[in-house]
Amino acid sequence: MRLSLSHTETFTYEQPPLGILQVLRLTPRDFDGHYVCDWTVDVDADCQVDTKKDAFGNIVTSFSLHGPFETLTVTARGDVETDNTHGIVRGTVEKVPSGVFLRPTGAERDAAAARMLVQTQSGTTLPPLERMHALMGALHEALPEPADQTEEDGSDETAARSRNDQAQQSQNQNQNQRGQTQAQPPKTAPAPSPASPSPATRRLAGLLAERTAMVPTDAASILAEAARHYGLPARLVEGYRLAPGEHTHAMAHRNAWCEVLIDGLGWIGFDAVDKSCPSEDSVRVAIGLDAPSVAAVRAGHYGAEPVCKRETVIALSRIGG
Repeated sequence: MRLSLSHTETFTYEQPPLGILQVLRLTPRDFDGHYVCDWTVDVDADCQVDTKKDAFGNIVTSFSLHGPFETLTVTARGDVETDNTHGIVRGTVEKVPSGVFLRPTGAERDAAAARMLVQTQSGTTLPPLERMHALMGALHEALPEPADQTEEDGSDETAARSRNDQAQQSQNQNQNQRGQTQAQPPKTAPAPSPASPSPATRRLAGLLAERTAMVPTDAASILAEAARHYGLPARLVEGYRLAPGEHTHAMAHRNAWCEVLIDGLGWIGFDAVDKSCPSEDSVRVAIGLDAPSVAAVRAGHYGAEPVCKRETVIALSRIGG
């Protein structure tokens, strides 16, 4: 299929900075089943823009700009032709040995969650590919629901009232059920309840629920750390994905997943948020050992750190079959 992407970053400063240096990872690269048809990165300022490759082979765009200025806009757009590779990534430029991706990142919060994720597979013996699918499924099961990650209205009173209403409804239903049971015994046995999560999965879900927010990079980092526990090289990937069955994904977010090196198959992507392997629905942009090495935008300012409002607008659409 053909995917068309537009990614715009707008920075608005309350106090104009003296200068800025930005490093952008917004340009995808070609590999088997992933062909960049055209791509541009623009900056709405008079400055020199340089392009090079970093240590992992990512295409990096950088520029410096002298102030003062109140706004700055960076835009990346283009089209990518993709094929269904079932998540297998081949034909990439590998700048570093695969052993580099066995290193822990040092993010203790993710490492603790990864150790708990590994415990969900305690006592099981699986080949590497099946192991990764099992880990991906266990992490997906433990992730907070989207509504739990961000409350749109931000109102504790509204949330509390909703919980009280739900509790009252549940109580009324229980009372009705007890009355019906006393009046007429059930004629058939109740349907078996679905299998409950394992204790390790419940503990992992509790640990993740304590976080103020969960983003795709967090899930990718946890899954990568768990893979490294089993001696499998794993790295983070940032890019963009269409939701299953969608042709257009406007006002989207930068997505993230992890890739794991499986003997005999190569690098394979695993997305715990969607519980799937990224393939023709994805634009793969940057790889790295941890979240900072795959970030879309990293910036440094001259002088005091300014107060900045950042607005991100991403539109991804399918324009071919």
